[in-house]
Amino acid sequence: METKHEHVVVVGYGDVGKGIVTELVNAEVEFIVVDKNEDALLGRGFDYVVGDGASEEVLMSAGVTSASTVIIALNTDTDAIFATLVARTLAPDAIILVRANAPICGKIYRAGADYVASLSIVVGQMVAKLAISEHEEDVVMLYEDIAIERYHVEKGSPFAGKTLEELDLRSQVGCTVIAIEKDEKTIIDLHGSTVIEDGSILAIVGHREQIRKFEEYEHTRPESPERIMIEKIGELFR
Repeated sequence: METKHEHVVVVGYGDVGKGIVTELVNAEVEFIVVDKNEDALLGRGFDYVVGDGASEEVLMSAGVTSASTVIIALNTDTDAIFATLVARTLAPDAIILVRANAPICGKIYRAGADYVASLSIVVGQMVAKLAISEHEEDVVMLYEDIAIERYHVEKGSPFAGKTLEELDLRSQVGCTVIAIEKDEKTIIDLHGSTVIEDGSILAIVGHREQIRKFEEYEHTRPESPERIMIEKIGELFR
């Protein structure tokens, strides 16, 4: 298995994991599956690691330390908690999504998850929206108050030309940019140095209140002096 970078690690290949893998394949996203049952993985046409998804050694074999996203879809909530703890330790900057069977979302969040869903169908929908931004709606509800919003970066937006690190949306409003769509291509391997361009679409995930704060933050963030000067010069030639 060749080493992957900025890929997705899917932990668990049960019914939910299979649905997630289907969406990732359709979106042509690089991924590796971790599961104990090798018979279920043989001949599927994708890379995999056989073993316990809560094992540090197994997750490292799957390249979790360089993964952009870790999706934990295990059948047992206890296993999901341990897998989340290990994944967060090994990949502090990765986005971790977890499927839960019982209403213990708080425990999984404390273990290090970014987003938790307790309904199998919702998890499949969530991953589909993360990987593919071709849906028509600008806001997609995922679980309870969690939603994905597609934000269109218009010309002149104070976000345009800024890097994700400069915007620091997680600290400012609590939202996370999980994908950027530009020229009909979707990018999910994002970095702090990733620049937001005019005409791109940001996939923002967060709670309703966080998304509201995001919208307010966009309107209150001052434009750069360089952008203001360019616009003023442009007006002289109209």
